[in-house]
Amino acid sequence: MKSRVTCFRVVSPDGFRSTHELGAGRTRIGRATLDGTPEFVLDPDPHRLVSRVHCIVEHVDGVWTATDNGSDNGTVLRRGGKLTRLLGTTGLRHGDALLIIGDITPAGDPRYWKLTFDDPFRTETAPVAVRTQAQAETGTPHLTCDWLQMKVYRVENGQRSEITGLSPQAHRLIRYLAELSRLNNGSPVACTHAELIHLLWGRPEEWPPSRSYDETNLRNVITAVRKRIERDPACPKLLQTERNIGYRLLIRADPA
Repeated sequence: MKSRVTCFRVVSPDGFRSTHELGAGRTRIGRATLDGTPEFVLDPDPHRLVSRVHCIVEHVDGVWTATDNGSDNGTVLRRGGKLTRLLGTTGLRHGDALLIIGDITPAGDPRYWKLTFDDPFRTETAPVAVRTQAQAETGTPHLTCDWLQMKVYRVENGQRSEITGLSPQAHRLIRYLAELSRLNNGSPVACTHAELIHLLWGRPEEWPPSRSYDETNLRNVITAVRKRIERDPACPKLLQTERNIGYRLLIRADPA
């Protein structure tokens, strides 16, 4: 049954299932202590594997995010069958799961809290046709990257040409969108304006006094990137606009 509020579907290390509704602001996740209790307590925690404030989930500018709070044992994000350690702040998507170690069996095997994010107000993703690598190389233009040498290439009609003159912000944007595509089995992922603003300039509380960043600042970066990677920046084929959502990038793993 579809939920009517944004929540976590919770499975404890011993298999007990429950639901935790998320408020409109900030939710601290951790274990209860004598000097303070987070909004979402993971209990029982027999081996004290959960930190006092293990991670934080927030709703900012229409986007739900999760941040590991420097926990000793880390927070793992499971998305589409892929597991990655949560580093910094990451936007949450419907179906994502946060995995937090909560127990260890006598055989030494870890058992996790599984917090599956359920967003009833999500935007449904349009289906993307699956293309073979051969089709990708000879069909739609796309980017590939060599991050060891910090080089970006445009691939079109089987020809690969290096893109030069990219700023550090442009490299950071392309790298982020490339990683999301990799985690999504090579399919491009639409990122919201707020998620990309946080990527490029950090959280609002980290901004300099009397300084703010919005969609206009983001659009300026997008325009600069398009001038470098697109044949016709006025009609972008690679860095595409997702109406009322944000942007997505056509990028594929480099076969080399």
